[in-house]
Amino acid sequence: MSAEVGARAPEFRLPTDSWESEVSLAEKLGDGPLVLLFYPGDWSSVCTDQLEVIEDNLPLFEERNANVVAISVDSPWSHAAFAHSRELTIPLLSDFRREVAREYGVLREEGFAERAYFVIDRQGTIVARKVEKKPSDSPEVDEIISDLDRSLRD
Repeated sequence: MSAEVGARAPEFRLPTDSWESEVSLAEKLGDGPLVLLFYPGDWSSVCTDQLEVIEDNLPLFEERNANVVAISVDSPWSHAAFAHSRELTIPLLSDFRREVAREYGVLREEGFAERAYFVIDRQGTIVARKVEKKPSDSPEVDEIISDLDRSLRD
């Protein structure tokens, strides 16, 4: 199964960098659109670079009232250590059961998420989707912003 453009985004509720806190799709859509990032794992150089670039460009998302969250199959403890070490404020959600990556169609055979992003409008509809062909490729912020802007005009 794969979450395609025009489809309703699959609901989720996942732990953050602490088992004491969870985030759901519905909560994140409350204020505006959502950019949902999937990445293979904490600590890899490509994932670190990707998340730091997104972090550095958060004002571009905030100007558009868009929330950003990132999901990998790593544990909440890994997320906590990783976010602290890189000073990340983007919520890192733990899909340790691999259910959300599977529902969104981005779970690789190896058991980790592909590098991908989804733009989801306030009504919960997927309005943009991109899955990178190679794990070493990373989506450009300009491309994500362009998809976000297009969704806000429609």
